[in-house]
Amino acid sequence: MGFSAGDVVVAPGCGVGHIEDVQGVELGGDSVEMYRIVLEANGMQMWVPVARAGAEGLRPPIGPDAVEAVLAAVRDTVPPATRLNWNRRQRRYREQLMSNDPMQLAQLVGELASVRQEKTLSFGERTMFERARELLQSELSAVADAGVVERLEEALAA
Repeated sequence: MGFSAGDVVVAPGCGVGHIEDVQGVELGGDSVEMYRIVLEANGMQMWVPVARAGAEGLRPPIGPDAVEAVLAAVRDTVPPATRLNWNRRQRRYREQLMSNDPMQLAQLVGELASVRQEKTLSFGERTMFERARELLQSELSAVADAGVVERLEEALAA
C-alpha cells in the first residue's frame, strides 16, 4: 500500500492527516524513506517509515459509500445488558479506539452514547467517548459533505 505526497491518511489513535512529503531520513547511519504526516486535528507532525506504513496501521480514509453504515452503527449500538468492571471495559474500549477500524470506533461511540443517556459517564468513560467521537468525526469529515457532523450528532441523540 503506497502513499504519496498529498494523500489523506488515517493513523491509529491519531486521526486524519495528510502526507506532506516522502523523504529520506538518516537514522543510525542508514537512510530510511519516511512519510511526513501533518495531523488535521492539531497540526502536529508524525513520521512513519514507508516500509512499515501497513504494519503501523496507516490506511486511507473510508469511502463515501461507507459513511451511512458507520452512522447506522453509531445509531444502532446499544450498551451490553451486563456491564463489566471498569478495568475490563477500559481495556475493551482502548482496543476499539486503537483498532483503526471505523466500524469498531462507531460501535464504541454508539455504546458510550447509549450509556450516557442512561447515566452520567465516569471521567474515564467521558474521556474515552470524547476521543472516539473526535477520531470518528475527523474521518467522516474528510470523506463526506459538511452536513455529516450534524448527522453524527443526530445519530448520537437517537
